[in-house]
Amino acid sequence: MALSLVSSSVGIPLRNSISLPLKSRLPSSSFSLHCPHFETCSGCTQENNLQHPLILDEAVAFFKNIGLPTFSFHSCRLWGWRCRAKLAIRGPSKQPLIGLYQEGTHNVVDIPDCKAHHPNINAAVELLKRGIIELNIEPYDEDEGIGELRYVQMAVTTHDTSLPASERYEHGKVQVTLVWNSRSESAPSSDKLNALANFLWRNGGHKRKFPLVHSVWVNFQTSTTNVIFGNRWRHLLGERDFWEHVGRIDVSLAPSSFGQANTQAFDSLLRKVQKQVPFGSSVADLYAGAGVIGLSLAATRKCKSVICVEVNKESKLSFEKTVERLPSNIATNISWHHADMSIEPLSWLVGSDVVIVDPPRKGLDASLIDALRTLASPNFKAKPRKSVGEKLKNEKRPWILRTREASVHIESSTTQEESQLLPQTVIYISCRWESFKEDCTKLLSGKSWHLDNAHGFNFFPGTESIEILAVFKRGPGAGKKKKGKRRRSS
Repeated sequence: MALSLVSSSVGIPLRNSISLPLKSRLPSSSFSLHCPHFETCSGCTQENNLQHPLILDEAVAFFKNIGLPTFSFHSCRLWGWRCRAKLAIRGPSKQPLIGLYQEGTHNVVDIPDCKAHHPNINAAVELLKRGIIELNIEPYDEDEGIGELRYVQMAVTTHDTSLPASERYEHGKVQVTLVWNSRSESAPSSDKLNALANFLWRNGGHKRKFPLVHSVWVNFQTSTTNVIFGNRWRHLLGERDFWEHVGRIDVSLAPSSFGQANTQAFDSLLRKVQKQVPFGSSVADLYAGAGVIGLSLAATRKCKSVICVEVNKESKLSFEKTVERLPSNIATNISWHHADMSIEPLSWLVGSDVVIVDPPRKGLDASLIDALRTLASPNFKAKPRKSVGEKLKNEKRPWILRTREASVHIESSTTQEESQLLPQTVIYISCRWESFKEDCTKLLSGKSWHLDNAHGFNFFPGTESIEILAVFKRGPGAGKKKKGKRRRSS
């Protein structure tokens, strides 16, 4: 087994990749974090051998034990990889602390030189500190429940078509979302909020040769819980739409919707997923978020249909905007549904031959695992999938692609044959190793699915996490079949 590694200095775009065996001859210092905040900040737990997360050996052993001898692992950018960060803001207004909580506490560790952050996140944090100090903004005090600025979300877009492709990562622009301790923009502190937004835009915005700030948003939150965001969002300055290019498509991400922190690693994973999906497939993208995975397949694999199912209704707007930028020649039936995958999951499975699952850290809902095992049983008989019209009756606010009517015909596209399709492939994308192990074991225990291949991605260098892409195929697999005696030729 070989590791595919890519390394570069912080802030410099990736240009070369190297392949090394698991036990590399290069000294561990070549892949060390060299971060001044290590051990005080809770973000990173592994200082050396960033290309080889500690959990990787366990993963290799697990897959070998269940009969999968090969397991590829990709460790893209090792420093400056994080393009999305949520940071707490505490301390006095003249010396604000912006960073993460110390392990096991609510004491914020200031991390101005974080080696995991895209360098422009660190630059935007420094600019924000200057604004807090100059404008006398009061950071939030958890004990007293007072203060003005609670958290900040920094998100970097590296998709600027005005720059050469090789320079886009280095000059990524930061969308800044301020979490303000008030109910709305009509609060008495709104003057300070607007002053801070204007400070960020004036000093980091469009007048610079390489703008640092993409836009400024605000989220209003007054809850005393640990929940970072409230339900009220406002765009203040800069570009409203935030675009990134991954999986060969342009993706829109609102500050309220989930986005992958490691943009380049996510792009590598999407390209690997695309190779696992046959052309012309009918795809169900479950736990879909803004539908990035499903839409990338619609664009690259000429799918017959793509159904995206997501419980977070905030992702709908990002999905709609992404669809608008899909190539005009796509003849795929596309829909997005606001639904909980723990409720009647079987209805979303029937009618698709490929199922994508990208669950949260807790893993798959138990009801979905049961449904996958049930439909793979030889005794299961598929009932025809409900038509789009029938689904609409049971769902308050679905989204159906109705643009470009010449190439997309939602209502008439579901044939009788397609409506009775059953999944032959399940592609599982996991961000938590322990959850994946449990779900994998359950899927394989009934012998109705077998693991065809698996790949690991170093989405979070310096931590104990790895992202797993596992491809399950229906049936017991070749290894379960009895081998007949070879007939000797006469």
